[in-house]
Amino acid sequence: MFSYYGRQNTSYQDILLQVRKVARVILLIVPGDSLREFMLDAFDLGLIQSGEYVFMDVWLFPFPGQYWGDHDWLRNDLRDQDAKVAYESLLRISLQVPTSVEWTNFTNDVKILALSKYGFNFTNEEVNFFIGAFHDAVILFGMALNESLEAGILTGNIDGYNFTRNMWDRIFNGITGQVIIDDNGDRDTSYSILDMDPVTGKFQVVANFFGDRQYYNPVPGKYVHWAGGRTTPPLNEPFCWYEGDNPECDISEKANMYAVIFSSMVVLFIMAFSVLLYRHKKHEKDILNDSWRVKYDELEFNYNNVTASCYSMVTANTNISDKSSKHHPSGNGFINVANYMGEVVYVRKVRSFHHENLSRFVGACVEPSRILILYEYCRKGTLEDLLCNDAIKLDWTFRLSLLKDIAKGMKYLHSSALKYHGSLRSSNCVVDGRFVVKISDFGLQSFSDDIVVESEKSRKMYQKLWVAPEHLRYPSLVDGSRKGDVFSFGIIIQEVITRSPPYDCCNEVIDTVDIIARVASKEKPPYRPNFSSDDCPIRLHKLMVMCWTEDPEDRPEFPAVLKQIRKQTGGSEDDLIDSLLRRMERYTLNLEDIVQERTHQLAAEKKRSDELLYQILPQSVATELRLGKFVTPEWFDCVTIYFSDIVGFTELSGSSSPMEVISLLNDLYSNFDSIIETFDVYKVETIGDAYMVVSGLPIRNGSDHAAAICKLSLKLLQQIQNFVIRHRPDQKLRLRIGIHTGPCVAGVVGLKMPRYCLFGDTVNVASRMESSGDACKIHISSNTKEILDRIGNFDVEERGQINIKGKGVMTTYWLKAEKKTTAESLISRTDLDS
Repeated sequence: MFSYYGRQNTSYQDILLQVRKVARVILLIVPGDSLREFMLDAFDLGLIQSGEYVFMDVWLFPFPGQYWGDHDWLRNDLRDQDAKVAYESLLRISLQVPTSVEWTNFTNDVKILALSKYGFNFTNEEVNFFIGAFHDAVILFGMALNESLEAGILTGNIDGYNFTRNMWDRIFNGITGQVIIDDNGDRDTSYSILDMDPVTGKFQVVANFFGDRQYYNPVPGKYVHWAGGRTTPPLNEPFCWYEGDNPECDISEKANMYAVIFSSMVVLFIMAFSVLLYRHKKHEKDILNDSWRVKYDELEFNYNNVTASCYSMVTANTNISDKSSKHHPSGNGFINVANYMGEVVYVRKVRSFHHENLSRFVGACVEPSRILILYEYCRKGTLEDLLCNDAIKLDWTFRLSLLKDIAKGMKYLHSSALKYHGSLRSSNCVVDGRFVVKISDFGLQSFSDDIVVESEKSRKMYQKLWVAPEHLRYPSLVDGSRKGDVFSFGIIIQEVITRSPPYDCCNEVIDTVDIIARVASKEKPPYRPNFSSDDCPIRLHKLMVMCWTEDPEDRPEFPAVLKQIRKQTGGSEDDLIDSLLRRMERYTLNLEDIVQERTHQLAAEKKRSDELLYQILPQSVATELRLGKFVTPEWFDCVTIYFSDIVGFTELSGSSSPMEVISLLNDLYSNFDSIIETFDVYKVETIGDAYMVVSGLPIRNGSDHAAAICKLSLKLLQQIQNFVIRHRPDQKLRLRIGIHTGPCVAGVVGLKMPRYCLFGDTVNVASRMESSGDACKIHISSNTKEILDRIGNFDVEERGQINIKGKGVMTTYWLKAEKKTTAESLISRTDLDS
């Protein structure tokens, strides 16, 4: 396809010379005069006469006017005949003109209103298509407005987005026909393809592209007239490629090459088919009865004496145009009457259909009084059986899957040569082991009718509950239609929703004959199953009502039906089992990710809990407790214990709020905790303003415990001088410290909230050292002093003998500072000299 924007200084012939090198399809969106000039230039270049080019004209008929102009070939000048020949290669694309009674009445009302109110006489003019489109847009807006008001979307702050979304994804019957708004808010518009009749020179519709059937729909009895005397469309890629003037290209040689290739493919196909035929020969002998086989050549078709034109599976329109041949297996029509061995017989063409939602036809038994049709077996029975089985729970995912399968099968049938089913109902929708619905009993309608015997007439009457009203009124004229199948599908939707037989949900009790009579009559409103729309999704209820509307033209086609059901299921193409398996697979993968994520989270939480536990209890003790073991109290020969207290804390806390006191202690002890992490000590507990630390347990460290505690004491005493009270920044804290060295016992007390406690006289003496000391001083016992003397790195001053409560008179000491080593002294002197 070739597109060119803007002519500028390039002539149409120059453009066409470029086009012939790269394309064979030219799309034109130009005014009428430019279109005629372009086509005449193509004629002059010989592009029309060859028949190898197709031109397409976008005809915006809703916008008639001086700019868009006349798109016909006739201008009453000397080039009219050339233009007419050129337009034979032109296909016209236009919006589809509505033909309904509603559109006719609407256009008449518009003309009357224009004349009576504004004085404009448009009697002989066509009403613009978009006038009706604007009318339908107002109707759509009103529908969305009413639903939004009922849903409360427009109360308070107006939610414009959700209000707009209410106009999307819906189908309704408007003045311009069926209005289909997709899930993007766009209208699926219907278009027509027009071709010029070379005799009359008038353009006529040959095919359509409907909004609910988005594929090529040829008009029965209409054909495209190709230019250059062609009977088939031109090749998309010519034999000599696009450069047709290449002297080295030999069309006959290329055609011979293609013929050889085609012949080779045919031979290979025949060989493969022969192998398959040989393998299945025995099986075919078992299931086929050669006695009723008839060779096609034994049939004699009499084209001059055709008394009836019956429906064929191949085409709905019997059109015998070529009578020069004896048989027409590949022609446009099919003769239904033939002579076989001197007997006139009725002939019906049968074609095999393969689709996942169609039950496979196996064969037929045609013995006298034993006429049987064989379809593949589906072990879940019919849809009617499934719906009547109360033991099977059907959620809406299950039900919508069943309806989607039927719609997919019917869409395939309607697009096939069969054209329609004719007897669609829940009893001929079978369910296989995967709960996939397959449609059976399609085709061979008269063959199926012959199976009914006298005892089954009541059953035959019951089956009419699925028949459309137009077929009930005139049963002898036609055995089915596409729109009739849609009506039957609407009844099946009611069965699936209510899980009851057709019309069984009506409030009144009425027998089958009366139901059929009321449906066939033209009651207003028409007689249909009646139940609350609350029993199902609202869109499914709307779809059901649209399927069984009285006017067949108002019923949607199965592509549109399938589209609506897919939207209910989230657009999935899978059947029920595949959908469940995919959901389980996604759940499994998601579960693995969740397990992995939870494992990482558990490991992180375990690490945090371990860190917290190790802060409360020694790591060795905590490990024993986690293993469920009993922690035996342990004797330590020599440890050093530290006690400290804040002087004047009682007065300070009495003049401060509880929150201020908590903040003070939290700041102070957080500072202390960060300092003791650098020393070989273990924090035992804090009680109020009291702080207790020990060295030498739970891990023994020889005689280093005294030095570790003394170094820590000097560091804390120095640190508290720089500590700032947040609610009293001008007040300084004074710390009183007591230290004693001796033996003790350590163990865990309690089970619910276990505490690691120290017991022994050493704990009491250390506490007395703190309580009998002075502010901003470190009070140590003689036991501690003896160990420090052996170390020799601390400056200690004797306090003298004092009376210690519970211990009597004791000689105690003040720890003044830690002596610097020789290396440290040298560094200090160097700093002073510099």
